[in-house]
Amino acid sequence: MNNPIASFPLSLKQCRVITEIMKKGTEKDASVSLNLSQSSVSRALSQAEQALQMSVFTRGWSGAEPTAKGEVVISSCNNLLQAIADTERHLQENTTALLKLRAYVEWRHLVTIETVVRVGSASLAAQTLGMTQPAVSKTLKEIENMVQQPLFSRARHGLIPNTAAKQLASLWLRISPIAQSFQQTLQSLPNELTGRLSVGMLSFSCQDIVPIAFAAIFKKHSGIRLQAMQGPYHMLANALRQGEIDCFLGLMRKGPIHPELIELPLLDIQYALIARADHPVHDYAKTLNDLTNERWIVARHGTPIRDYFESLFYSIDNKPPIQALEMLTFASSEELVIHSDAIALLFYDDWNIKQLNPRLKQIPIRLPNPECTLGITLHRERQSTLIQMFIEELQLTINNKLTSKKNSPA
Repeated sequence: MNNPIASFPLSLKQCRVITEIMKKGTEKDASVSLNLSQSSVSRALSQAEQALQMSVFTRGWSGAEPTAKGEVVISSCNNLLQAIADTERHLQENTTALLKLRAYVEWRHLVTIETVVRVGSASLAAQTLGMTQPAVSKTLKEIENMVQQPLFSRARHGLIPNTAAKQLASLWLRISPIAQSFQQTLQSLPNELTGRLSVGMLSFSCQDIVPIAFAAIFKKHSGIRLQAMQGPYHMLANALRQGEIDCFLGLMRKGPIHPELIELPLLDIQYALIARADHPVHDYAKTLNDLTNERWIVARHGTPIRDYFESLFYSIDNKPPIQALEMLTFASSEELVIHSDAIALLFYDDWNIKQLNPRLKQIPIRLPNPECTLGITLHRERQSTLIQMFIEELQLTINNKLTSKKNSPA
């Protein structure tokens, strides 16, 4: 009889490596967690991907990100390792010694012990598996050391399995079908659009349109892995250049800082001064000069909105307030305005300013050249069906907002 594990595409070590990379995010951190060298982890992953003829991970914003098929592999690996962990927990009840089943057990251990339990002797198991009897005995000794308890009792006509051996044999019967079905599971995936779409969002970027576009894509193509993350311009631009993200959304600048990046305008927006609805500033402030002593909430240095903020005060021969509070997100800025006496310089499209939180109110001061543009930054040479689909959904979302604004009562 041929050894059944010959048809398994992944070893349990490879399953542990894949699962740990998913948890830790990088091969380096996974190697520390598994107490393996980084080269050993990289080699195990490479061998797994070659055996499966697919990529389990791709480089992402926060490290290794699973591909669409990689998600399926990771799920199967998790199921295998969870079953092993459950068995180890039951075996731990019989001893105070630290067990090492999860960390070191391999397929050969489990198939060997199940065969010995089934046929009743090491010699018959060796014949069944095409192994030598010393190799079977050595394998049994290895797993006995992992579980720190005797597996068999010797009898005149063979070996009588103890509880630990029966539990390990049962474990093999539960998880071997999962291992055998890796390829079949991958091949049976729906023939639909798959992949990863990773979108960056600059701080203070009208981020209400991204979730709507994501929801529309997910509804049509559930096999696509969607990600959105926030960060400053230089960080997102570098991530886009390195392929860690596919695009990013935010206020357009005078042009991308890298020649391989391009900008596509999406939505006309404008700067606005916002304060708490019951703030006294709404009664006394008529010009920018009336706001020079106020506390301010603005975006961080180096952003278009911060540049505009400072230009406002230079335009009235005043230095920008140095006590400005920098915030990273649009929502947190609005919330801080509601709960403080500070004024915020934000930006809105026509629809959002009409839907402003009732606890907030725009200060009625005309700003010089308040117009700006929300756009999407792309890599000139890395376009894809997913990115184009995302852009189309963004444009559809924007069009729906504009239509809603036109149809709403004045």
